[in-house]
Amino acid sequence: MVSQQEFRQAMAALPAAVNVITTHGPSGCHGMTATAVCSVSDDPASLLICINRSARMHDVLVENGRFCVNVLAAGQDGVSGAFSARGLTIDERLAQAGDIVLLEGDMPALAEAQVALPCRVEQVIEAGTHTIFIGHVEQVVPGRGQGALAYYGRDYHHLTQREQAA
Repeated sequence: MVSQQEFRQAMAALPAAVNVITTHGPSGCHGMTATAVCSVSDDPASLLICINRSARMHDVLVENGRFCVNVLAAGQDGVSGAFSARGLTIDERLAQAGDIVLLEGDMPALAEAQVALPCRVEQVIEAGTHTIFIGHVEQVVPGRGQGALAYYGRDYHHLTQREQAA
């Protein structure tokens, strides 16, 4: 049997894009940082997010039935930190994110992210301590951010595209 410590150490070797998940609906507005995001299919366009059932975001998302994946850009370490800080309200988190674009249903999207992908929850799967939410992408909203923010070895890394030779 693999221990939690052993598994977590192994996962530190798995680079992951850093995202902020936002939601808005009947249970209000909330947001959190997540690396457990993955594309599922391009027909229909869909992706999945994994949320710990003990996280406040879990119950809010279940009730709201919609979420937005904001793919963070290089240099947005502070935004990631704000959305993972337990002591901050959603208003304080959004204030740290800079410009906010309100999408359909007042879903907040981060203008400085690379891209925002608002989704409608289509399927929910329980797995261990987490719930997998599969969402159909309703829109692709390009942001102003450049490069990517990755998490690897328990630290942030900024990825940029190399200039293409002329």
